[in-house]
Amino acid sequence: MFSRLLPLLPFFLAGCSPSPTNPVDSRFSDVVKNRDNPADRLRSNGTVKAGITPSSVAIAGKYAYVTNSNGGNVMIYGIARDGKLEPLGTSPVASGWGPNLIAIDPSGKYAYTANTDSTSVSAYVIDRNGGALKPVSGSPFRAGNNPTFIAITPSGKYAYVTNYGSTTVSAYAIDARTGALKEVPGSPFESGKAPASVAADEKFVFVANSSSNSVSVFSIGKDGALASVPGSPFKTGSGPFAIALTPSGKYVYVTNSLTTKVSAFAVDRKGSLSRVPGSPFQTGMTPLWVTVSPSGKNVYVVNWLGGISGYSVDQETGALAQLDGSPFESGHAPKAVTVDPSGKFAYVANGGDNDVTAYDIDANGALIFLKRR
Repeated sequence: MFSRLLPLLPFFLAGCSPSPTNPVDSRFSDVVKNRDNPADRLRSNGTVKAGITPSSVAIAGKYAYVTNSNGGNVMIYGIARDGKLEPLGTSPVASGWGPNLIAIDPSGKYAYTANTDSTSVSAYVIDRNGGALKPVSGSPFRAGNNPTFIAITPSGKYAYVTNYGSTTVSAYAIDARTGALKEVPGSPFESGKAPASVAADEKFVFVANSSSNSVSVFSIGKDGALASVPGSPFKTGSGPFAIALTPSGKYVYVTNSLTTKVSAFAVDRKGSLSRVPGSPFQTGMTPLWVTVSPSGKNVYVVNWLGGISGYSVDQETGALAQLDGSPFESGHAPKAVTVDPSGKFAYVANGGDNDVTAYDIDANGALIFLKRR
């Protein structure tokens, strides 16, 4: 049954959320903490309203950008010194329909949204003085069916987009002067079934194939073209949905959305994956998103039924250990978590509450609502 429903998962999650009035099954009470206290989050002075079904958050300098997957737009916020978000008057900005994710290039000059319902990628120039978004000439750019996720290489030369409905990955060269996208020779490239998310460094691209229960790994050619590495694809748990790479490129983490687990892999010189000791690791219910802190010391997993699982990373093995206090309270149906480049603040898009919550990150990596110290 799960296998038949899995292809619809990203669209179900984009448009549906657990009802705030329906309590979570008591069996899961240890997974979700205080999920019926949205007023507490508002009183924390760290939660701001977003559009309809916020699905991702990205940071560029002093500004935060939030995609509203059922609103067809991007909201823009200024970031105060204490991490608080302040809505800007230039917001919202139209995107294609179903913007599932927004990605910022490493220079902070350009932003890109994967428009799941428009079969396109929108590109914008970021105004560094005010945070406004201006469409890049030629935008939106063609993608495959149901593009869901975007990964940009650290150099900013290439962007890779998973096409959930096409079992492919589109590869683009980024024009450094304009931000425009141009498909590289051979694009799109075949992946597994229902590729849901992608991560990249300068050498490799990693794709979570949610219906194949696998991760495809590709080497990046000089022109940005992709070639499968030996042994690819690599098996994961059931319903791999999100994938994240440590800054060192040594470890990859994959959420298995039809379980309560996150898989961890070590990456060798040729891109091959091997399970780290103890993998997979316990999460909450329906883990949908994973991110690694800029320091590489912490991993955070968003559990769709509520709560953010936080972990410390063993730098020698890649193994995960739950942080004290994890899982941390979130809003209803959280969709994504992002850590700012300084590593001081985290932001969670709560799809069920149509808002974004900001957190302080303490020295151990724990998430604390703003103004709760």
